[in-house]
Amino acid sequence: MINDKGVRLMSQTSTASQNRPVRFVIVGVLAVAAFFGAYRFAEARNSGSLSAAQFAPAAAGIDAAATPGCACCGSTAPTENGITGEPVEGAATVAGDIQTIDVDLSQGYYQPNVILLTAGVPARITFGASSGCTAQVMSEELGFSEDLSAGPRTVELPALEPGEYPFYCGMRMVFGKIVVR
Repeated sequence: MINDKGVRLMSQTSTASQNRPVRFVIVGVLAVAAFFGAYRFAEARNSGSLSAAQFAPAAAGIDAAATPGCACCGSTAPTENGITGEPVEGAATVAGDIQTIDVDLSQGYYQPNVILLTAGVPARITFGASSGCTAQVMSEELGFSEDLSAGPRTVELPALEPGEYPFYCGMRMVFGKIVVR
């Protein structure tokens, strides 16, 4: 379209198509910013520079049942018992001078989530293969961290003193505990 001075005017359609690349750039920048923000958040959480109270509603005095679950696996924060979900106990079998137990992760949580061990007897805990949130199992208190994405892994523990020792996924959103009696 040409105006009365002989200048070509742009139609609304061509203006909208010229703004399309700007929209893609803005959306792309927002997506990249969200990705790096989430990555830095996860790194800070895993490095321990952020406190557990900031992420574990039960530790902050919030009812875990009223808290939304983990986005990747649907689990909830640890309850007052220090585990995720209802307590499901499993006792290790003592054979000779070692005790053993298997932990299933096929449902996206630890089964059992309360592992009962006998004090003074070394233990082998075999965690099943997993992915997503539970692709890693760790315990700072017991000094282990295992990658479960390639298959089951066995954690060997020395004879432990009586007490409770927490373990959790790599994102610290799925929890269990070892109870030594």
